[in-house]
Amino acid sequence: METDKLSNVYRSDPWKSKKDSPPDLDEILIKWKNSMFGGKKKNGSGGDDITGFAAGLIMLVLLTLWLASGFFIVEPSENAVILRLGKYHTTMYAGPHWIPRFIDEKHIVNVNKVSQFGYSAQMLTKDENIVDIELSVQYQVDNPKDYLFNVTTPVESIREATASALRQVVGHTGLDDILTTGREIARNQVEDQLIKILDIYKNGIHIVDVNLQPAKPPEQVTEAFDDAIKAREDQQRFINHAQAYMEKVVPLANGNAARLIEEANAYKIKVTLDAKAEVAKFIALLEEHARAPELTDQRLYFDALEHVFSNTSKVLVDTAGSNNILYLPLDKMLDGALTSKDKKEVADVLANTASKDIASSNTANYKRANNRYMKDNLASLRREYEQ
Repeated sequence: METDKLSNVYRSDPWKSKKDSPPDLDEILIKWKNSMFGGKKKNGSGGDDITGFAAGLIMLVLLTLWLASGFFIVEPSENAVILRLGKYHTTMYAGPHWIPRFIDEKHIVNVNKVSQFGYSAQMLTKDENIVDIELSVQYQVDNPKDYLFNVTTPVESIREATASALRQVVGHTGLDDILTTGREIARNQVEDQLIKILDIYKNGIHIVDVNLQPAKPPEQVTEAFDDAIKAREDQQRFINHAQAYMEKVVPLANGNAARLIEEANAYKIKVTLDAKAEVAKFIALLEEHARAPELTDQRLYFDALEHVFSNTSKVLVDTAGSNNILYLPLDKMLDGALTSKDKKEVADVLANTASKDIASSNTANYKRANNRYMKDNLASLRREYEQ
């Protein structure tokens, strides 16, 4: 009786064994084998063996299927978000992976696909004009975790953010800018504003591009706006023509100005050098003038007369003792327009004038030079008269 009581105590205490040690592993495996594959029993019943074998086979097949169902492949353009017992666990990238089914759950997200949607509405501009405006937004997923769990409907949220950003930009821009030159600036402002809003939402979406379509005025005023646009185009064309003319004329004017400056500098240098040469020449004559002042003055005077008369075809002769001044038309004489009588009178006058001038000279050298000069001229005039 005491032994039975002690045996009952050991059986009632799960933490105790006969030797106070864990159960034998071999015994456990034998029991599992008998239960799975129908081991022999004391009573020798074969039906129980068949049932146990079938149950074990079914469990093995189910285990194989469970293991196989956990394998999956992530494409290069995709990410797999893994949930464990409904909570975010990790993100898997391209390649083969395995997860325990019914414990982990996967969500595949394409992160390389560029999606697009359009938005159009009538909006009020800064100058209180109504304009029909359209734009299209291109986006892609850059954070699968935020895309799946931070926002309930990420695509709808980006649509609402686009509408908000567009209304804010159009409301601070004039109609003329929206229709013409300010459209690119408005597009950039819409894109910047949309990116800021999505950063606040943290919905895992990245904006690729924003295309603002040409805005249109309401149909009732379309003709007036077309005229305004045409006038702006004409204005720009005139501006372009004026700029082209300026680019053509300004270089020519600069070239002419530079040429005139160079010519003026060259003339300045020439005049300065000529003046210095004249000064040097008179300085050189200073010594000669000191030796014979009267002869030098007379020589300079005749040189000046020679220089003056060499540039004219008119000759005036003032004879001594007479108030009449004789005019000699040498230009006509050279052209052969004088008659023989006129030529004879001119020769006589020259002869009388030459003899008087020679008689009144005070310098022997001057007399000889002038006599030679007058004789040569008289001889040529007489030969021409005789012919």
